[in-house]
Amino acid sequence: MVFRFHAYRSNIIFMLALIFGIALPQCSQVGRILILPALTVMITITLLRFPSGFFRNPGSLFYSSIQSNIMNYLVLGNFIILSGVFLIQRQELWVGMVLVAAMPLSLEIIIMGDLLRIEKNYVFTSVAGTYLGALLIVPLVGAGFLKYMNLNYWNIIVMILCLIVLPLLFSRIAVDKDWDETVNKHDDVIMDYSLFVVFYAITANCRNFILTWSADLLIIVIIAFTSTFLFYFIARRIGRYFHVPQEKINHFILPGTMKECGLAGGIALTVFNQEVALPALIFAVFTYIYMNWLKFRFRHMAGSDNSPKT
Repeated sequence: MVFRFHAYRSNIIFMLALIFGIALPQCSQVGRILILPALTVMITITLLRFPSGFFRNPGSLFYSSIQSNIMNYLVLGNFIILSGVFLIQRQELWVGMVLVAAMPLSLEIIIMGDLLRIEKNYVFTSVAGTYLGALLIVPLVGAGFLKYMNLNYWNIIVMILCLIVLPLLFSRIAVDKDWDETVNKHDDVIMDYSLFVVFYAITANCRNFILTWSADLLIIVIIAFTSTFLFYFIARRIGRYFHVPQEKINHFILPGTMKECGLAGGIALTVFNQEVALPALIFAVFTYIYMNWLKFRFRHMAGSDNSPKT
């Protein structure tokens, strides 16, 4: 029973955050204040899993992660932006779609990579490469699509420091001084609290927009479904057509189907407004459904491979 809870604890925490955000939104402003610190803690703890010296040569790191950046930004990101341009009517929701498109690869790939038998070094390189790529992509996306909006650039600078630069510095200092061993003893609890704060804040602030459903939200649901499940089947079909090994196909699947939605929601609540965070929440729901479906599918496939053949 304890093992089953541990295996699905992130799903339980995510569902509790959604339920409390809808039923008890009174702490929405508190969550809005705490969401950036919570995201900083989550990213920092995740970076503690990277080996020492991993980030000492960022140039080669970015070069070796070109495949992940192409799948995450050029393929998945462009699909989200272009579909939003032609199908979304409300400007706030379209801005939210742009934010989701500009986000790096989801940190959940570290968990999903083991299940899909992806090399650990490739997983780390993909995450680090897309986060370093975000330092270039986010300003370009902002200049290209959001230049006509009145933005608080000081908030953007603080946000980039908190969500990318500071986690990288803190994690490397902790690894070099062996502080990560102490943090690792309690990292599950810390991650649970941070995950709850992030998605409670997004849900509570988006509650009124969720309850007043619109055609634009239905379109976002369709886009989110397409960018996860449909992209998965397209990647597999293309890989099989060209006789690509299953392990290599998996290298394309996760970067091409998963965005860091919590990060998009935190940026939306900090720099923009509540309605801009709504697409990030919808994409997050589909990402969690997609991840659980992948877990079920690949565990079933692994069980079939390990069963005696007659």
